[in-house]
Amino acid sequence: NSGIEKAFLFDVVSKIYIATDSSPVDMQSYELCCDMIDVVIDVSCIYGLREDGSGSAYDKESMAIIKLNNTTVLYLKEVTKFLALVCILREESFERKGLIDYNFHCFRKAIHEVFEVGVSAQRPLGSQAVGSPCNKAVALNGTPRNTV
Repeated sequence: NSGIEKAFLFDVVSKIYIATDSSPVDMQSYELCCDMIDVVIDVSCIYGLREDGSGSAYDKESMAIIKLNNTTVLYLKEVTKFLALVCILREESFERKGLIDYNFHCFRKAIHEVFEVGVSAQRPLGSQAVGSPCNKAVALNGTPRNTV
């Protein structure tokens, strides 16, 4: 319903796409998206930092819209501090920007939930916060034990 023709989930540093939709990858589209990431980072480094030089060139507010002269729109939004979603769509489809932004919000929320599960699964049992629902430690044999 959003009219997105192609979407890439990029690692911002390496510009390798982590995931894409099911349509075939056109090398020209991939290179165009990589160039867009470079432009966003370069412009943000020049104009996106605070006057005292603090801040980050790429943060949760990072996004860009580039309209090409062939009625194609490139739309980049930050997913995490290392990932960006870059979409290619027609200009008439971009009129449904609210729908695209809503879908993006749902996607970003799901990605953050995946990373939260991954981080909590890597924590040792004794490092969980007191009062959390999972603060009961278990001995190696599976019997419950009290935590300190």
